[in-house]
Amino acid sequence: MNLQLNERLERFESPFRKLDLLLSDVVPAPGLRPVTMHVGEPQDSPPPLLAEAVAAHANAWNRYPPSLGTPEFLAAVAGYIGRHYPAARGRIAADRHLSSVASTREALYLAAALAVSPSRAAPLALMPNPFYQTYRVAAIMAEAEPQYLRHSGFPMFAVDLDALDEATLQRTAVLYLCSPSNPDGRVMPAQQILQAVTLARRHGFLVVFDECYAELYDRERAPGALEVLAASDPTEGWLDNVLVLHSLSKRSSAAGLRSGFAAGPAAVIAALNRLRLNGTACTPVPLLAAATALWSDDAHVEAMRARLRARFDIADRHLGGYAGYYRPPCGFFLWLRVDDGAAITRRLWAERALRVLPGEYLTQPATDGSNDGRQFIRIALVHDPETTDEGLRRLASLL
Repeated sequence: MNLQLNERLERFESPFRKLDLLLSDVVPAPGLRPVTMHVGEPQDSPPPLLAEAVAAHANAWNRYPPSLGTPEFLAAVAGYIGRHYPAARGRIAADRHLSSVASTREALYLAAALAVSPSRAAPLALMPNPFYQTYRVAAIMAEAEPQYLRHSGFPMFAVDLDALDEATLQRTAVLYLCSPSNPDGRVMPAQQILQAVTLARRHGFLVVFDECYAELYDRERAPGALEVLAASDPTEGWLDNVLVLHSLSKRSSAAGLRSGFAAGPAAVIAALNRLRLNGTACTPVPLLAAATALWSDDAHVEAMRARLRARFDIADRHLGGYAGYYRPPCGFFLWLRVDDGAAITRRLWAERALRVLPGEYLTQPATDGSNDGRQFIRIALVHDPETTDEGLRRLASLL
């Protein structure tokens, strides 16, 4: 075929495609029901109010989806922010500072398109390592070079913003930060949130806070960027250079709803809406109605957290004596240190019919070829207690 496609697509990598290749010649242990704990897809049923809201608004399927979201949706999001980040209460104008997004993945991808200007020489997109693949893909397609932040080591890969030199910061167009983080459950302290925003304003780049795991905490909620910034800055410019993203996928076990929100300064939200209006599939009105109901309700989230704590209690029982284990403060993953993540992954599938994800598939190698994720595996605690117990029992028996 006489067709030249975008060569940048060749740089895309999928951790799950890599996993399929790794296990392609491995037969899962016979006689055991396979247990898949490699994907962070909530297995709990979403609350009934989701389906009820969709059914109640079924007459709206003929309407084009509004790119910004409905007024009711935006009001519900503003209410959610006010309940959970009280310092920001009353400082978010729903019609100026908020937008509906079709999941945080969409907004993460579009953020680079917003932030990377053709006039910036050799632009960089900074991101943590381990990282969510969309950060890298967004950077590549926006013609920015991904650069991975230095970090401290086990048990949590905390990013090191102090290591960024002036030359790097001058080239930076966008900085992606995830807190609570995937895969290790790391939480950014308030001071580091402020440090990131200070750097962004000084050097003229956008900092994107991916907070899709914000509601998945064990004992204490992680500091949120909206709360930290509102509490520290009384001026009108408290949101400058910032885009904060939240999602219902994890919070409400509603990954199929594809709904979240973006919060930021009016100019950034207006640009995001302009881009979405011309290039994305916006969330339909019945689904926005469901999202409105979910953002307005906290009871189902409390129940979700109770189930999550029970799963971590199961992990404590099976893995508490293992040196490579720690109970993360947030998220729903275990980031388990092992000798060789890929080798252990193959053995777990072959000998225990348990599917996990090697940590090196979520981290970028250093220039010398070393990979800080090589000694880790990621396990998603998303199943019912019985499946979780069985999977972790098999894991512990091999370790």
